[in-house]
Amino acid sequence: MASTTSLFLSFSSLSNRPKIAQLRTLIPSLRNPSLHPPRLKAFSRRWRSLTISAALPPLDLTEENIRQVLIDARSEFAQLFDTSVGITGQVDLAELDGPFVKIRLKGRFWHMRNTVLERISNYLKNRIPEILEVDIEDEKQLDDSPENF
Repeated sequence: MASTTSLFLSFSSLSNRPKIAQLRTLIPSLRNPSLHPPRLKAFSRRWRSLTISAALPPLDLTEENIRQVLIDARSEFAQLFDTSVGITGQVDLAELDGPFVKIRLKGRFWHMRNTVLERISNYLKNRIPEILEVDIEDEKQLDDSPENF
């Protein structure tokens, strides 16, 4: 009984509570998105991405659906990252072999090609749960040097 009493007393004596004045200064910064730290902004963008694609029903694994999801991904990423930093190159279906998808990257991309591949892979797997792996058609397509465009 003594141990539960001391536990109760330790929880009831919250000397480390933030003061009301500190809370008043914190709340306006939470309401103003321009004052959010960059990590919170990035998390918010990712969360919106997941909620947008999660709201759509899952699709069957067909070449037609993969092509449609690639089109959807391009437009959705353009809304999230703006056209200038979205998927500015071209992403195409190269091959479908059972639950394994190979894609082709062409053109210039704002982000590193590895990042584009990861984002497309996640988006495809969210929309078409039957996909086990998304890979690149040729490893040379992941080279970000300008002579490969």
